[in-house]
Amino acid sequence: MTPHSNTVRDRILDAAEVCLARDGIRRTTVRAVAQEAGVSRAYLYRFFPDKPALLSAALIRRGADFWADAAHRIERQDSVAAMLTEAVVLSRQEPLGPLAVDLSTREPHEYAEIMGTYAQDVVAQLSDFWVDRMRDARERGLVREDLDLTGAAEWLIRMLVSLVGTPGSAVDVDDRDALTSYLQTYLDPVFTPPT
Repeated sequence: MTPHSNTVRDRILDAAEVCLARDGIRRTTVRAVAQEAGVSRAYLYRFFPDKPALLSAALIRRGADFWADAAHRIERQDSVAAMLTEAVVLSRQEPLGPLAVDLSTREPHEYAEIMGTYAQDVVAQLSDFWVDRMRDARERGLVREDLDLTGAAEWLIRMLVSLVGTPGSAVDVDDRDALTSYLQTYLDPVFTPPT
């Protein structure tokens, strides 16, 4: 893509966020986003093949900004359980920003459909982020030397998405201490180096 097309893509994603905030998922249309962005619908389709791809891309972009800001808080933790807890706590406070929190509350069914598209893409997008966190944790002696970092990163992302999006009854995911203890039970035997 040319620099100009990246600018147009960002403008379209900005417009998608405006439409989502104003109209919600159901009432946001490709036509409305194109109009808000000042482009034709046909031109918008050069970047995004359909409404779910467009809306999930807007949420993913917001998520990328969120994770860039969250990285230093996660890196300061002293165990994988504490790292994942920090990620869950941050994500529960603002998963992909306040817009996503609002959409998940106002339109849970539609949000779940968009999150399905998002969840497929988030694993790939966050993989490098969590591989880097696991590499750092291994260098600090927090995880086993033989740990498959890519596999561990994907597993952590899947746990994160699950804990944030569909918390169960086994643990209060909004209680930092309880969540850390819960995660230590299952993560320490797998991740922690033998003593």
